[in-house]
Amino acid sequence: MIPKPAQPSPESAGTRPVREALTCLVVEDHTLIGQLLAGILRACPGIGSVTTATTFAEAVAAAAEHDLDLLILDLKLPDGDGLGVLTAAARWHPDLHCIVLSSAADEFTCPADLKRHVVALMDKTAPLDALRFEVESVVRRRLGGRPIGGRQDPATILRPRELEIFELIGKGMKTREIAETLRITVHTVNSHRKSIVAKLGAVGADLVRLATLYNQTRTGTAGPTRPPR
Repeated sequence: MIPKPAQPSPESAGTRPVREALTCLVVEDHTLIGQLLAGILRACPGIGSVTTATTFAEAVAAAAEHDLDLLILDLKLPDGDGLGVLTAAARWHPDLHCIVLSSAADEFTCPADLKRHVVALMDKTAPLDALRFEVESVVRRRLGGRPIGGRQDPATILRPRELEIFELIGKGMKTREIAETLRITVHTVNSHRKSIVAKLGAVGADLVRLATLYNQTRTGTAGPTRPPR
C-alpha cells in the first residue's frame, strides 16, 4: 500500500506558504546519474532540498515524506513504472512540476490527467545545460517569476517576432538568411536583434549559445518541453 503523508493542519489547509527555495526529488535508477542530476539541481539558485531515489518504492516513499515542488523523473524503474510515481506524487502535491527523462522521448505519450504536471520532456542524451534551463524556468514560475541567475526565459519577455528571430539565430542563421526566411529587410532583423540583446543581456556568441540551448529544450535533442500531447 502506498503510504500517505500527514494531513495539513486546519490553519494551513487550502493555503500554500510562500517558498524561498524548492524541494526536489530526483528519480533515476542509475545511482551515479542520479547523483549527477542532484548535483546540477543543488547548484541552481532557488533550489533547496534535493532527495534521490533509485526505485519505485523509494520514490513513492520520498514523495510521501517530503512536500515536493519539483520531480525529475526517469520513466523506467526496476520495480515499477515512473508514471506511477508521478501519479502518487501529484495526488499528494497538486502543484507539483515534473520534468520527465526518457531514452525514447519521441515515443512518450503523457496521460491526460498528468499533463498539467509535466512541464518538460527531455531525452536522456540532451545536454545538461538543457536541464538547467528547464529547472530555472520552474523556479521562476514557483518563486513568483523572479529572474534566476541573471537569465530570463526568452518566451516570457520577447515579442512574437523577436522570439521567431531568436529561434532562427539558434539554428545558426545569419542576419541575411533570417531576413530571407521571414521575408523582411535586413534592417528590420537588426532592429529586432538589438531589442533581443537588450532584453536578454546576451550578445555575440553568448546570444547564439542561449538561442541554441533554447531550441534544444523545445525540439530535437531535448524533445518537447511543454506538456506533451
